[in-house]
Amino acid sequence: MLDENLPTFYLSPSSDNIKHHASVLLSHYGSEPAPAYSLRHPDPALPGSRNRYAVALYDSYHPEILYGEVLLIPEWTQPSLSQDEIRRNGGVPPPPQPILPASFVIQLYNPDQQIVVQQGVSRWSATPQWVFEMPQRSFRQPSVSSIDRTQSDPTATETTPKLRFKWKKDGKLSKDYVCSLSGKNTNPDGSKRKNHEPDITLSIFKHLKEITMYEPNLSRVEMEDPKGLEIVMLLSAIVIREVYNGHLRETFNVADIPRRLSNEATASRKNSSDRTAKYKNICQTPPAPPRLPTTQRPPLQSPHPTISDNANSRPPPTDPRSQWELDAETAVLKKQVEREERERRRAEHAETKRVKKMLEEEDRKARQKQAEVDKETERLKREFEREQREMRKQQQQPPQGGSRPPLPPGRPNASALQIPGSFPAPHGYAQPPVQRPHSTNPYYPGGGPYMQPSNAASSVVFSRPSTGAVRPQDGRRPNPKPSFFGLLGSSDHSNQRLAKKQSAVF
Repeated sequence: MLDENLPTFYLSPSSDNIKHHASVLLSHYGSEPAPAYSLRHPDPALPGSRNRYAVALYDSYHPEILYGEVLLIPEWTQPSLSQDEIRRNGGVPPPPQPILPASFVIQLYNPDQQIVVQQGVSRWSATPQWVFEMPQRSFRQPSVSSIDRTQSDPTATETTPKLRFKWKKDGKLSKDYVCSLSGKNTNPDGSKRKNHEPDITLSIFKHLKEITMYEPNLSRVEMEDPKGLEIVMLLSAIVIREVYNGHLRETFNVADIPRRLSNEATASRKNSSDRTAKYKNICQTPPAPPRLPTTQRPPLQSPHPTISDNANSRPPPTDPRSQWELDAETAVLKKQVEREERERRRAEHAETKRVKKMLEEEDRKARQKQAEVDKETERLKREFEREQREMRKQQQQPPQGGSRPPLPPGRPNASALQIPGSFPAPHGYAQPPVQRPHSTNPYYPGGGPYMQPSNAASSVVFSRPSTGAVRPQDGRRPNPKPSFFGLLGSSDHSNQRLAKKQSAVF
């Protein structure tokens, strides 16, 4: 503080804890700083506040009263056509960068007027300076004439005399800025500098934090609107501090689109494996539920905003930076879609290859199993045909001479034992023996008291009627079996009769 008796304005954060708001406090004659003005910036999160700078000065006690504002839209660099830079930037031209403007306009209200502040360089010290002019007469003179009422305001006419003010740096290494009133030129033609009055210091901007007004010098300014001059000095000092001594990206609220898009691309690459698994399981997706009729179908409600909703809520591009953001986002999304399409085709190709390999393996196993079955079938078929040939060969073979193999001892010839009235079996048919049940009396282990000895016939063979009896293969007639006691003779008829069994006891 230069002097506590001088009116001093301090810039401090707002009491409502809003980051983009600030308060202007006033201290005069050593009093405690009290709110005098309210400084407001647009919300950086709103799409309409991007790529521009705006500040407004409101009354601290009546927030609806607006004293003045500044809107600054910068110019942008032209996009580079270098292929190396485009390649380094991921196939997208580098983003246009904001150009520091050489002038800005302060809009005052009641009365309405625009003050243009031009940036320049001092001739002697080569330090930057900002020059603006304000009319000496700002209000229309009261008049009862209707002609005077139709005339323009003094601030809009070229004939109104104006005063020249300038902000300049106090030194090359200093951070203080001084606002002064340019001295008048006493020479009528304005050609001689020796008739030029010295500048009058009006305020000083100390360390870009406080503005001290030289109240004695302000009374020397011949103009009707000292309040307007105070507002212009405050707004111009704030713009110099935030725009010309700050970071352009933060000042103009330039969004960091490449980083956001790269993060989205990284996230999409991280989720590529999940998408690949989803495409691999596409065949196992459960069937979709049945579609309801239009009259029964509930209205669709999306819990999240869609791309079309975001596109409609976003204002159309009004500057090259916004257009570049749209182009860059479109290019990145297009590459992402192409990458997802390649991954999907790759996943489908891998799935097709896997299914094809699985089907070929199943086909190979089926062919191998069928070959084994065919081989076993052929083997069984050959064995069966061989057995059939041997059986037919045995059946078709004619009887030959020779003796039959001897029968086991104690077993009579089946052809000699026939029941009366039965017929001998035809040639080629076996005669199944019919065994008679034996007694199981423990007192007669030989089969009972009425049984014949072991050399007697123990079975009777029933056979079908035939034209001739079965003869042995050697052609000779078998010898007749003698009777039990040897009393009967050996005749042909005796072979066809059954001998009466006699008791061995009585």
